[in-house]
Amino acid sequence: MRFVLVNGRTPWLKTFCMSCGEPIHAHYLREFSTGLPFCDHDCYARHTDRWIEKGRRSNQAAGFEDYR
Repeated sequence: MRFVLVNGRTPWLKTFCMSCGEPIHAHYLREFSTGLPFCDHDCYARHTDRWIEKGRRSNQAAGFEDYR
């Protein structure tokens, strides 16, 4: 989980949070490796949790065991 906190800078283009769809304003998070924008840490955490769960379900459907 890596992200950059951006303060006091709005994106040039109209940008929306990848989790909730709200417009991005002067303070937001940007995921480090993909550059995806999020309006706050809670939206980033929800988005990350969704992808982890989605990967876990697809692994189970493919017959892979969960080693956690």
